[in-house]
Amino acid sequence: MAIKDVLPQLRKDRGLTQEDLAAKLFVTRQAVSRWETGETTPGIDMSKLIASVLDVPVMQLLDLPQEESCQCCGTPFSVPNMPKGADADGTENPHYCKWCYDAGKFANETMEEVIEHSAPYLVEATGVTLDEAVSFMGALLPTLGRWKDPYEAEARQRYGDEAIDASHEKLDAMNADEWRAKNLLEESIKVQLRLAIASKSPTSAESAELARMHARWIKMHWGEGAYSREAHLGLAQGYLADERFTKYYDDACGAGATAFLVDALKANI
Repeated sequence: MAIKDVLPQLRKDRGLTQEDLAAKLFVTRQAVSRWETGETTPGIDMSKLIASVLDVPVMQLLDLPQEESCQCCGTPFSVPNMPKGADADGTENPHYCKWCYDAGKFANETMEEVIEHSAPYLVEATGVTLDEAVSFMGALLPTLGRWKDPYEAEARQRYGDEAIDASHEKLDAMNADEWRAKNLLEESIKVQLRLAIASKSPTSAESAELARMHARWIKMHWGEGAYSREAHLGLAQGYLADERFTKYYDDACGAGATAFLVDALKANI
C-alpha cells in the first residue's frame, strides 16, 4: 500500500496535524501534504524516521509489490534467472533463492553479509545509490521469514510448512497496536518470570500468571486452531533441549530460568 494511503490515517490516529508531524520530522508542512496526496514519496531514511515518530513498522509505509520473494534477501522470484534453493536432500525449497540457500545451507550467516552481497545488485537493477540500497535492505530484511525467525529453516523441517506459513500469516496481519501488544507481552513475560522464580514454587500464583501470559504469547504467534496444551508443552521442552532458547531466558532472568519456566508451564497450563 502506498504511503499516501496510510499516512493520513496514521497521523490522525495519533492526534497529529500535518504541522505537528512536520515539526517532529524537521520538515515543512507542505512536504507532509505532498506525501499524503501522493505528489511525492519520502525516501527510505525519511520513511524510517516517520515510522519511528508514528511508532509503526517501517514496512507499513513502503509500497512493495505483493509477490513471492526470497525470505532471506527479499528478491522477487519473478526476477529472471532467479532459481529457488534446495534442501539437503535436493528437494526444492520454495522459500529461498538458490543464491541464498542451497543444499540445505545458507550462503551467508548474518543479515549484514546478505546486505553487503545483495545491495550492489539492487543498485544495478533499480538505479538507486548504494547507500539507499543498503538502507532499504536494512528495513526489509528484518520482516522476512529467515530474519523474523532465525531458525526458520529448522522450524519448517520440524513443524512443517503449513504450520510456519500460518504463523507468518497471523503475524503479517497484525496492525500496529497488536504488534506493540505482542512485544510488550514478550517483555512482560520476562518480568513475570523473575517474580515467579522469586516465589520459589512452580505452583505459586506468580507462576500461574506466568503460564497464562506465556500461553497468550504463543497464541499470538501460532495460526488459528494450532494451539493446544500438548503442543505448548512440547515447545517448552524444546527450550530445554536447545541451548539457544535456554540462553534467551537464562540470560534475561538468571541461570535456571528456562527450567523454571518449563516447570511452571507443566504445573499450570
